[in-house]
Amino acid sequence: MKHLNFKNINIRRTGQWIMLIVLIIFWIRTIFDKNFLFDFEACCPFGGLQSIATYVVSGAMACTMGGMQIVMGGMLALSVILVSKLFCGYVCPIGTISEGLGRLGKRLKLPSYDLGSIADMAMRSLKYILLFITFYFTIKSNDLFCKKFDPFFATVTLFGTDVSAWMSGLAILLLVVGAIFLRQFWCRYLCPLGAISTAFKYFYVFVVFAGILIVLKQAEVKVNLTLILVLLTVIAYALELIGIKKDTGFQLLKIRRDEDLCIDCGICDNKCPQGIKVSVVKEVNHPDCNLCAECVGVCPDDQAIAINGKTKFRWLPILITVGLIMAGLILGANLSVPTLDEKWGDDESLERSAVYEMAGIKNVKCYGSSRTFVDKMKKVPGITGASTFVKDHRVLVMYDTSIMNEAQVRKSLFTPKFLDITIPENESEVFITDFYIENFFDELDVVFVANLVKDIPGIYSFETIYGKPVKVRFYTEPDLNIDTIKQVIENSNLIYSTEDVSFSSKDLFKVKDIVLNDTTMSGKYLKSLSFPSFQRAFNGRSQYTNDQLANVVVPISSYPRNTQLMPYIINHLGKADPYIVGLISQYGKDGPIAVVFYVKGKTTEERILELISMEEITITYDNGVQEKMNNPYEFKMPEGQKN
Repeated sequence: MKHLNFKNINIRRTGQWIMLIVLIIFWIRTIFDKNFLFDFEACCPFGGLQSIATYVVSGAMACTMGGMQIVMGGMLALSVILVSKLFCGYVCPIGTISEGLGRLGKRLKLPSYDLGSIADMAMRSLKYILLFITFYFTIKSNDLFCKKFDPFFATVTLFGTDVSAWMSGLAILLLVVGAIFLRQFWCRYLCPLGAISTAFKYFYVFVVFAGILIVLKQAEVKVNLTLILVLLTVIAYALELIGIKKDTGFQLLKIRRDEDLCIDCGICDNKCPQGIKVSVVKEVNHPDCNLCAECVGVCPDDQAIAINGKTKFRWLPILITVGLIMAGLILGANLSVPTLDEKWGDDESLERSAVYEMAGIKNVKCYGSSRTFVDKMKKVPGITGASTFVKDHRVLVMYDTSIMNEAQVRKSLFTPKFLDITIPENESEVFITDFYIENFFDELDVVFVANLVKDIPGIYSFETIYGKPVKVRFYTEPDLNIDTIKQVIENSNLIYSTEDVSFSSKDLFKVKDIVLNDTTMSGKYLKSLSFPSFQRAFNGRSQYTNDQLANVVVPISSYPRNTQLMPYIINHLGKADPYIVGLISQYGKDGPIAVVFYVKGKTTEERILELISMEEITITYDNGVQEKMNNPYEFKMPEGQKN
């Protein structure tokens, strides 16, 4: 009976492909099961490293990054510093695919090339340039720039909204073609994660660099962020080039060759995925080495090549990798890191402040929505600070207890909404019914309810009114069965999904009470309630007196529902004519109107009516770029004017 030779088992490749297959299964499920959402961003520690950078610079996490990504980024750094680039060699799906394509090219007997020494060193600069670009734009925007070009992210999201089609398309092309014809092309020359992983091998240099920056900060010497990033990437690139020639670097585990036992067969050189000349060194300390142990597995002599001189250590890298992943999952699941954490109260108000915590704010789902939430809180008198946690959609709000209490804080978190479902005739009779709905609070809940009831005939509009629970007031036809609304809300299973989050309305809402209102109203009055009023002065309105101004009233015959697009009209008018200086839109006695203010003698009503009634309007952005768009409003020309 043959004994199983564990030496011939390629444990690394087995682990790589198991990891890749698991990811593919999750990916397929996300495509066909809309209730299932897998956080592919959590797979890559690079996002965590970028988010650490944004948190250090601006005090805010990038995108939807949370404790899991931060811990995984830390684990990657720790593994490289102490052991080697284990993520690159054992986990990274791009590395797995790249190696697989290289082997496929060999089987198909396609030509394979190795760059000369000078070309190789020059090409290695590309990944450091990409590393600089990635960190620079991530820190500037608090959004992961790598998502624009990352081949893995583009594939699993099917070129989603955060992906640049041309960047990621080019990256995928270079990955595939490069892997076939040039050994480890992506990993060696283009991967920014590979660049930063190599830099961690020389962590002691960057510890000194960080110490210098701390000293400069203590001395209140300002150092330009761009300069810091340039220096870091240049130093890292230089260290890699030095490492290629001199095999410098620090790691506890290393491939060692016993010169007395080695027969100089060169099999290890041919087998190394990175093309390292193992047969000519006593100890492998090359910057490309990721401790894959392929050379150990193919050596004819069990003792000639080993990790730290011990053959049993061949299993150690993969065991450490699994251990770090498990530790990262456990620690990451229990680490809660705020996406945004800001305080703006003075010292006295902060001392008087208490913290109000509220979970289930589904609309807090990324850095952008966190920024919107915090900016809203800054406008509330008595609020002294706020933190958001996008992973569990939770917020912490600090408030001055001498100014407000918990109930007032909770109310300040609420945003009332008025949404139209269908537009009634002016003479229609409108009934009012109040639904008190539990687990209903934020703007995403409004989106849920709007989508749930939009197909129920007889519903005109609904609005949300603060309460505990929140009151949702429906405006309906007289003969609508109110129980229909209750059943749809409570028994729904509507899915709201983005690339980052997914929510289901199943078992979410509970109608606690229904109250029929005794009063009724006309369809015309309901339309006056729901019309989005707006007013704004522009083009230096304050420099003119009222006597210098005139106005023209333009009836609005059609307008977009549930959205305010009048700023587009203002942009169009204001850029086209500098003497148009103000606009008010409101619901008048005969319907919606726009009142446009202009400087007497400088422009005319005819000019204003011509501009405002254009079927296509011109929008001019702050950077000077112009864009044409269909006029979202239809205006009725006043009597005496031709359309």
